[in-house]
Amino acid sequence: MLRSIRALAALLVVPPTLAHAQIRASEIGSVSQIMDGTKITVQYSRPRARGRDPIFGTKAVHWGEVWTPGANYATTLETSKGVKLDGHAVPKGRYSVWFVVRQTGDWTLVLDPQDRRYHMNPPDSSATQVRFPVHVDSAAFTDVLTWSFPELRADGGTLAFQWERKRVALRVEVEPSLTVTMAAADALPYLGRFEYADKDRQGKPITAALVVTYDDTARTMKAQFDPYDAYMGRFAMIRVAPDWFVPGLYDTDGKIYEVYRPEMVFQFTRAGAKAATLDLRDENDSLQFRASRKP
Repeated sequence: MLRSIRALAALLVVPPTLAHAQIRASEIGSVSQIMDGTKITVQYSRPRARGRDPIFGTKAVHWGEVWTPGANYATTLETSKGVKLDGHAVPKGRYSVWFVVRQTGDWTLVLDPQDRRYHMNPPDSSATQVRFPVHVDSAAFTDVLTWSFPELRADGGTLAFQWERKRVALRVEVEPSLTVTMAAADALPYLGRFEYADKDRQGKPITAALVVTYDDTARTMKAQFDPYDAYMGRFAMIRVAPDWFVPGLYDTDGKIYEVYRPEMVFQFTRAGAKAATLDLRDENDSLQFRASRKP
């Protein structure tokens, strides 16, 4: 009998590597996105519907409840710099995230600086919170509660919550790291045609050029290659230091979608009041070409 008990006990012993393994109804997940140098991270436990339909307005989530869009400990949002959500300023920091859920009309988003709160311990209203109404859309059924960044722009994007048939999309605006505009008088010394030796697709020597102009409407210095480069198009010349510029590429809507920094840096050298030469350098500071201004 003693031998049998020992054998059974051996079968019930959990190996050390599995002792801490747990299956949770709401597994922990996170989503993170960098937008122009600003990093936003949402960390949350992800409840599943598990056959519950509807979720909202039931024992799962009551109408009028202050509810964290997650489970277990409150969902958190952390931003490395100050941002705007739906036009509302959110200072740099880490917050617990809550919704005041309503059957009709807008919900209220609450960001509370006390980021470590259990889901059954919602915060009271306070002056330290960021609170504003958010629009709720109908969506296709989503079984697992999900936060995502479904849309990105050069100046921000969209942070979206979705569960069951509810969706909240928050417009994110980040602090720009570069200034695209410049005064016409500041751009004047760089305007002109800068030629350099190159080769065509067949390897034959040609004279190529970078043509630098000023867009009065956009108040932006721009440039394009000659022969024309269809991928680069007419791009913005964005100043990053005195006489140093990087290219910003436009999409079909005329908005900058990518800035090549440090992959491409244009360095002007002046002779008197005007730029006389133009160097293109790569991220390793290797010279790709040197161009000279032409009349």
